[in-house]
Amino acid sequence: MGGFTKAADHLGYAQSTITSHIQILENEIGAVLFDRLGKNIVLTNTGKELVPYARKMLNIYKDIKNISSDNNCVSGDLLIGAGESLSVYRLGEILKEYKKNFPNVNIILKNSICSDLRKKLRSGELDIIFTIEPEIRDEDLIVKILKNENMLIIGSGDTELDFSSSNIIFSENGCSFRIFFEDYLKWKKIRYTNPLEFSSIEAIKKCVINGLGISFLPLYTVSNEIKYGSIKAVMPEECFDIFLTQLVYHKDKRMSLAMSKLIEITLKHSVNWE
Repeated sequence: MGGFTKAADHLGYAQSTITSHIQILENEIGAVLFDRLGKNIVLTNTGKELVPYARKMLNIYKDIKNISSDNNCVSGDLLIGAGESLSVYRLGEILKEYKKNFPNVNIILKNSICSDLRKKLRSGELDIIFTIEPEIRDEDLIVKILKNENMLIIGSGDTELDFSSSNIIFSENGCSFRIFFEDYLKWKKIRYTNPLEFSSIEAIKKCVINGLGISFLPLYTVSNEIKYGSIKAVMPEECFDIFLTQLVYHKDKRMSLAMSKLIEITLKHSVNWE
């Protein structure tokens, strides 16, 4: 939180309690965990080394809280990470059914780019993630492929798809869509200057519809706009990688009943995805 007072407010403790606990921890470990730089509190190198262990302890604590003598009582927290497009277009019906069947589970959904989601999965910040990108190959992660996705180069329905006279509209830096699109433009030797960049899929779509440029998105995000003619689309001439929607969790993560039920419902819905 950047300071003991903020941490105390966040946890509902007195500041003196926080200070006392940190002092006890530092004495136990035999090293300073925080540097006090004026009003700012920053982790020392030892403190940074301790963070992943602290996260594991918190995850174990959460798992213990979720234990129930009645295995049919699905409850606790479920931390889900997903790309924005999947949250908007794929997960709605899944989460609706899940909450209807398991109202005692507290779902926390966080959106981010695929690479950040995998980092948070490894650190224990997330229980399960949904990504759309080329196939994940990581021996520490369990990956379930849900669907092969069609990716499209898109432009306004009122104009021709002409790179020579159009702006380029990118998703945010590090996004799998952007990485592919940049590689595609380089492969086609298409030059561009001052591209537009948006973190929101909906913002990209609106800009494309209004004729502000050409972008690259999954079919499921623009199928209605293509149907009604507000967006034109073509398949890339060359696919360097196949994009897949994937459900991922860490191999060392204890499979809670809340997690297993989410996977079960997701697999059922994904069969009918268009």
